[in-house]
Amino acid sequence: MQRRSLADVKAHLSEVVDHAEHRGKKVLILRHGKPAAVIVPVSFVRERRLQRPHHAMSPAQARERLDELAARLAGDPDFAAVTELIEGRR
Repeated sequence: MQRRSLADVKAHLSEVVDHAEHRGKKVLILRHGKPAAVIVPVSFVRERRLQRPHHAMSPAQARERLDELAARLAGDPDFAAVTELIEGRR
């Protein structure tokens, strides 16, 4: 997974989105050197069956969903970046 600063992504957003869309690239966006967000191809989300109808979740439901997501991604080599993102926001 590529790591880029927020300023760099803002300056090259079209390029970053093109790389995600057409080349399957994932980008971890750093704000002040810490993980802030991730840009991933839509296929990445679809493959992991993460798309669900939008509905409001309670905090407990959201935590349970994040735990499920973490369990599914555990075998993904890029999971460490996702873990950094989640832990950096706690």
